[in-house]
This record gives sequence, C-alpha cells and structure tokens, in this order.
Amino acid sequence: MSWITALCLMGDSMLYIVLPLHWKEAGLDSLVGVGFILSINRLVRLPLNPFVSWMYRYISLRQGLVLAVVLATFTTAGYGLANNFHLWVILRCLWGLAWSLLRLGAYYAILELQTDDNRGRLFGVYNGNYRLGSLFGMILGGSMADLYGLLPVSFLFTALSICISPFLLMNIHVYLPKDKALTQTLNVPLLRVASIFVLFRAKKIIGLLVTALGSAMMYEGIFTSTLSNFTQSRSTSFFFLGFSFSAAFLAGGLQALRWGWGPLLSPFIGKLSDQKFSTASLVIAVLSFAGILFFLFPLPVPTFIWIFVTIGILITSTCMSTLMDSIAASIATIYSGQERNIMTAYSITLDLGAAIGPIVAFWALQQAGYILIYWGASAVFIGLLINWCLLMQKSSLRKQVSKKFPPHL
Repeated sequence: MSWITALCLMGDSMLYIVLPLHWKEAGLDSLVGVGFILSINRLVRLPLNPFVSWMYRYISLRQGLVLAVVLATFTTAGYGLANNFHLWVILRCLWGLAWSLLRLGAYYAILELQTDDNRGRLFGVYNGNYRLGSLFGMILGGSMADLYGLLPVSFLFTALSICISPFLLMNIHVYLPKDKALTQTLNVPLLRVASIFVLFRAKKIIGLLVTALGSAMMYEGIFTSTLSNFTQSRSTSFFFLGFSFSAAFLAGGLQALRWGWGPLLSPFIGKLSDQKFSTASLVIAVLSFAGILFFLFPLPVPTFIWIFVTIGILITSTCMSTLMDSIAASIATIYSGQERNIMTAYSITLDLGAAIGPIVAFWALQQAGYILIYWGASAVFIGLLINWCLLMQKSSLRKQVSKKFPPHL
C-alpha cells in the first residue's frame, strides 16, 4: 500500500517544483493561481474525508485503492493537457479524492492488521515508504521539465503508473481479500449526532486531535511553506564545506532529506514505540526537541549550525508523524465499533492544520516577522508538551490507585 501511494504521489509532488516555473505553459495567468491550484486539493479533502469514510462502508479497501490509482493516473495525465484554470481546479479536486482514498484506506487496513506489538512499525513502514514518491517526483519532475516541458513529464509518470500499478495491486488482492473489509465496514453503524458529541468529548480523543492540529499546522503548514522564503531572507547564497549553494537549492535539498531518510527512520521510531519505549514518552521527547529547535531556528547563528537545527526540525517532523498515527490507532481501538470514525476525524484534523498553516504563516509574517512566527511555533510545541506531561501524570496516578484499590474491592 505504501508503494501504491508513492506511485500515485509522484505526479502531485512533481507539480510543486514544475508548476511555479512553468505556469504559463500550464495555461495559468499568475503565480497567485499557482498557489491556489497547489492548495485546493488540501482544502477539498476536508469535506471529502467523511465522504470517503462513508464510501468505505460499501466498498472494500481493495476497490478503494483501485479507484484511487485510476484517479491518480487520470489526473497525472491531465496535468500535461490542462490549459486553463478551471481544468486545473477539477484535476486537483479529483486528486484530493484519490489521496483521501489512499490515506484512509491505509489507516483502515492497519487498523485491521495491527496489534500492540506491531502498530508503530506498520505506520512507520507506510509513512517512510510512501514519501519516496514525493522525493522521486520532485527530483525527476524538476530536472526533466526544464529539458522537455510539462507534457512529456506528466505522460512519463502516467506511463509508470500504468505499467507498475497492476503488479502492486495484485499483492493487494492477495493480502486484502475482497470480502474482508466489506463485511467489517457494513457492520459498523454511522455516527449519530449525539454519539459524535459523546465520543469526541473524551479527553484522550481531544488531546489527540489538538496535538494533530498543532503539529500539522506547525510542520506541514507553517514550516514547509516558509522555509524557502526564510532561507532566502538569510542570504541569497550559502557557503558550506567550501561549496556555494543557492537559497532555493538548499531549502529544497533539506526538504528532500526528510523523504530520503523516511524508509529508515519512520520504521525505527515505530519499532521503538512498540517495544522499548511508550509512545507517549517518545512524543514528549520529540515535542521537547521541537520546542527548542524552533526557538533556535530564526536566530542569527552561523550557517552550519542553522543547517543542523533545520535538519533537527525535519527529523522531529518525521518522528511526530509516525508517533501520532500510532497513537491515533491505539486510541481508536479503545472505542470498539468507532475505530474508523476516529481515524477519519484524525485525518480531517491533519488536513485542516496543513491547510490553514500557510494562511496563518503569511498573515503573521506581514504582521510580526519571522522571529515571532517560529517562536510562536515553539510556544505551541511547549504547550503541547505540558499537556502531554499532565496526561502522563494523570495516567500514572490512575495506575497507582488501581493497584492499591483493585476493582473487585
């Protein structure tokens, strides 16, 4: 499933490099239109996630993945043919539907396969591998589009999807039989309005969603959207180990590192959370480092120190993604029959944070400047850290009380 997601993601990731440079070839009028095209797929997923969750009650996970591959292949081909703004909006909305099918399908599959001993590793394997699609999409797309243009690159990715996806889907046919997901989804009732308020008043679920919103907003929204601009504001070029790097090249290279180390780091973190350390303890450690690193990030430190701070932030981003997915699945298993509803709400929260993050970032940039943006992010992580420490303390007290006064007494 991670490789299918990576294959589908290549066309989308290619746009983030190619479209800002070849927007006239794409039939767009301005860079403002480019920004809207690149963000509409996230905004449209807010209403699409509940719809996809409803769809998975009547189709199997395998059928959902097949539909996602078809949509991703169609939209990738369309990127080379679209010649006006309205077509681009339609294509990006269709990709938003494909991504919801892929991500929620993966969440639901892991819910069915997980145990307390493998939950973190499964999410680590999935998160670590699917982002390789972003890595190759940006590298391949960015280098080839300058030589051949948008149309040949989009057709190349389409051809790769058509050739490779059938072999990957055959494995899905083996490991996710047609009737397995269908039977389970039909037996899960839809949430009633009253049930929604009762379910999402639980402190564990509130803590999960608040942390998911804050981390997605800081990492995927604010940090990702402002890294290139802030790098440019530090200097137009950087000297590191005797070599000169442009700000854009350095920012892109640092972002690519996160996807390169993902297949190794994400499963490792997931395995740690399964075996040696509690997931909550690891989250507290990651939040501590994130708060410190975001405080240091905008300071006028030497370039090599700033690069290491940036790499540290990206490492905490990779760790946080896997840990939060694992915690979401762990909490979902507590509420029997509502697992998919909780994972759907979690997915919506992530998309909401990633969507509003850039808006908040550039508004705050105009009002206050870079330092307050990143120090504000540091404050958010410290606030989340305090909340998790309090939750851990309460959980420890409850365990002590239950030992002194067993339930049968």
